[in-house]
Amino acid sequence: MKTLFQVVVALALFDTSMAVAMPLSSIGPMATGAILQVKDRIGAPPIDPNLPPVTGDSINAEVNAELAARFAEAAGTSSGLLTQQQAKNASWGYVADHFAAIDRDHDGYITFGDVLDFMHGGSAKPESVQIVE
Repeated sequence: MKTLFQVVVALALFDTSMAVAMPLSSIGPMATGAILQVKDRIGAPPIDPNLPPVTGDSINAEVNAELAARFAEAAGTSSGLLTQQQAKNASWGYVADHFAAIDRDHDGYITFGDVLDFMHGGSAKPESVQIVE
């Protein structure tokens, strides 16, 4: 049973498209030390000291940068405006599906600020507010 498990693990660790199931003894003496077993505790990989720390602000900045790049690619012009059709053409379904909610002033286009406001749970444009005294 142990040999069968080790063969399965060996196949999982390597490209199985060319692998052939065989006993470990036919693989060679070096292979037995290179196979991970269930009892092995490999732990987490070491942290790279050259990387900046991951914080909420750094994650937010990275997500915003990715959104900005996606917006610029979808808008395709220097105007900074995106239509629903452009969002569909860029396969940005989330924005296309929620376009009416993002386009709060219903002028047919949105800005990157509108997308950010919507993504962060705010309203893209403030709605009229009636103050009752």
